[in-house]
Amino acid sequence: MQRVVLITGASSGIGRSCAYFLAKQGFIVYAGSRTPNKLDESHANLHPIALDLTNYEKIKQTIELIYAKHNRLDVLINNAGYGLISSVEHASEEEMQKQFDINVFSIFRVCKAAIPYMKNRDEDAVIMNIGSYFGKVAFPLFAFYSASKFAVEGLTDALTYELKGLGIRVHSVLPGFTKSSFSHENLVENLSTKDMQSSYKEILHTIPPLMANIENGTEPINVAKTILNTINNIDAEKCVYVENDAYKISPLKDALTEDEQMIYRFYKLELEGMSVDKNELKIAMDAKEILLKEYVNPPKLAYLSTLCATNKTKLQYAFKEVYKMSIPEYVKKLRLEKANILLKDKIMTIGEVAKAVGYQHQGNFSKLFFEAYGMSPKEILKQNC
Repeated sequence: MQRVVLITGASSGIGRSCAYFLAKQGFIVYAGSRTPNKLDESHANLHPIALDLTNYEKIKQTIELIYAKHNRLDVLINNAGYGLISSVEHASEEEMQKQFDINVFSIFRVCKAAIPYMKNRDEDAVIMNIGSYFGKVAFPLFAFYSASKFAVEGLTDALTYELKGLGIRVHSVLPGFTKSSFSHENLVENLSTKDMQSSYKEILHTIPPLMANIENGTEPINVAKTILNTINNIDAEKCVYVENDAYKISPLKDALTEDEQMIYRFYKLELEGMSVDKNELKIAMDAKEILLKEYVNPPKLAYLSTLCATNKTKLQYAFKEVYKMSIPEYVKKLRLEKANILLKDKIMTIGEVAKAVGYQHQGNFSKLFFEAYGMSPKEILKQNC
């Protein structure tokens, strides 16, 4: 029996590509949008429908009509959304509310209406919420869009637990840079923020290269294929990354400083003022992630380079270019920072602190402090007291 799918925001971009792709795969697809006339109705399995996501009663009526015709609703794909470019300072009350009304509350409305027709069946049903890596790492001037996508991850988590025993799988799908009409049709710009006299003119330059990357990103068909794989895989992860660079952002986020996070977000763009390419940046950041965990007994340079999938020369060059210090200098910096914290705690002796940060001989530990501060750890300890 053909499975029945409802997709929101299906008139362009990811939603449109997914609607056509699933229809060709034999699904009966109801492609909901404000402009259903933009979709070609020639495919027998594709049914464009008008869908107002701000009106719960109309959403409910649409789902009831689908169920009355097919006696089933197997897959719900919450794809509709747009982005507000604005500083927090300049955003109007209406802009803030609308961003969340479409990106977050519409998902609640559609799920509320659909769940009664999807639960407690012989076959598992699937709800997929199209998120974004903006829902893992925030960008400047995208505070409201990022917050809405963070919210999508939260509601996905909650629904996963709520519906697990009712036969409904829930997933969020996170595309990265994806070619679509998003930068032309799905962005709303706050004109006060964009004014070159505003306080935010120094970061406005980040917007055009970001939009260019979206326009030159992966094809939306790749997102559609990921969605199909998730529908068919009962063991799929709750959070599904499309096979592109988005998957790298989440696990690195906590290991990076604020400045490094900003570089990483735009690492596919022009790295202004830096003489490293994106591969060198990745090498250096991979090395730093390892050293942050292993600074007490750092791996030898040859082994560290193999862990970073490069050679010693390239590793040393990339690290120096990105962090403006050598790897041994960076290890000393980490040890010094940790030692200072431990000395301030006044729980351990100087010898114990030395061993805790990787020095078996207290003399080498004292040398580290003399080089950095011109005084011994004992004198530092006295100052802390």
